[in-house]
Formats: sequence, C-alpha cells, structure tokens
Amino acid sequence: MVEGAVNLSDASIFSDLASGRPIRQPSELFGEVEAFLYFEAALMDQNAYDDWLSLWHPSGLYWIPSNSEDLDPDKCVSIIFEHYDGIADRIFRLKDKRMHSQSPKSRLIRMISNLTVVASGSSDLLVRSNFILGEMRGGQLQTLFGRATHRLIRESDGLKIVGKKVYLIGNNAPMRNVTFLL
Repeated sequence: MVEGAVNLSDASIFSDLASGRPIRQPSELFGEVEAFLYFEAALMDQNAYDDWLSLWHPSGLYWIPSNSEDLDPDKCVSIIFEHYDGIADRIFRLKDKRMHSQSPKSRLIRMISNLTVVASGSSDLLVRSNFILGEMRGGQLQTLFGRATHRLIRESDGLKIVGKKVYLIGNNAPMRNVTFLL
C-alpha cells in the first residue's frame, strides 16, 4: 500500500507528494527509476503487452486527459481513463488478431527525457518525464509529444505502476485513434 492515506482510485494520485523529497542523480534510486521507465518504454515500443501489464499494480489507474491537463475526469471526457481491469481488457483487445485498427501493427519508438523523481518514504514515488513518440502505420507517420506522470510503489518483486497519466500537448486537436500504448 502507498504510504499515507491516498485514494488510489482517483486522479489525486498524480498530485505532488505532501512529504516528498527530490531524488537527484547520481543515486541508486534515481538510476532504478530511470531504468524502469526505459524498460517500460521498450515494452510499449515492442508491443509486449503482457509484459507491460505485469508492471502494473492491481489498483492501477491509466489516464490520458483530453483538452487540458488537469480537468476532472469524473466530469470531462478523457482519451483514456481506466483502472486495472480496463487496462487488462485493453491489452486483450490489442492482442486480438481481428483488431483491424492495428493491422498492420504500429511501429513505435519513443525517447524519454527531463526525468524528475520525488520520493515520500521508502516506497512511494512520483516520477515526471517528457517524451517524443513516433508511430508509423500504414505508410503514415505520426509524432506525439507529451509529459508522463508515474506513481510508483515498491513491492517485494520491484517497482509497480499504481498510476500513469499521459498529457499529450496536442490533446485538444484532432488525432488518430490511440490504438497502441502511450
């Protein structure tokens, strides 16, 4: 369980940690978090859906807001707002051979930068990063720019994602369907 009384089922998990302290490079914890984000990115780029899902805590929340960065997801439309069961269902659909929106599969590559890590206690982390994602499908190239916020906790088998918020800077403009992992 995340330290402190935090409701893991709503968007408040992406707020600043009340008792957080910045973790700077070089440090073992910063390096571990950096490696975790790079590993997650590689799994998404390789369409390794089950392996990506294994990084999630069963109470996880995946949020991609639309039109703004901080609208209330209970009152406004989101591109994605799913708890773990919805994430698992998304993975099931992405793996389905009959999913025409991913035929052919997207070729993906992303770059992650500007990583900041804030820790509260020994197992609760709030991580922010920027990314550039290139997607090629059906002869069309799409480039997405954004910012990701991860809420991570440490469990016996390593870090787990309890929340991931992806803010696309073009989230108020028309875009193709998001039929891959962000």
